[in-house]
Amino acid sequence: MKIAWIVVSLSVLLLTACESTEDVLNSIDHTVPSVQFNPDTLEVTAGENVTLNAVVEDESGLQRIEFTYGDWRINEIIDLSDDSNTVTYPFSLDIKVPADALKEWEENSYFNDGSSIKIIQQYHKLALSAWDKNKNLNTSYCYVKVK
Repeated sequence: MKIAWIVVSLSVLLLTACESTEDVLNSIDHTVPSVQFNPDTLEVTAGENVTLNAVVEDESGLQRIEFTYGDWRINEIIDLSDDSNTVTYPFSLDIKVPADALKEWEENSYFNDGSSIKIIQQYHKLALSAWDKNKNLNTSYCYVKVK
């Protein structure tokens, strides 16, 4: 009888002391940083200087921002890991559009079933990636059409 009482007491103690999976998952940050370009689509002239503006936010704090576009050799990295609580970061970058920037080109567009079609593309897709303190990543795009 005494052993049964100890086993029941320990079982009740263990069940009430353990965290549920829901408790553990609710304590983890699953939210990716938000990126808002202003504006997100531009029309520019080849050889022109353009300023791209965006606001990057995350409530847990930002760690790294990276803006890239390989065709124009743009790679801007901002490391915020030393800053303890950067929740909002106003991103601004002056870009010189190359004089020989493509105005349109042909590329393949792929579907989920593996099939593809050729399309005529006119917008350059510039990527801004943002990581928060918990390594959540969001990549947003600004589209630039060269006239």
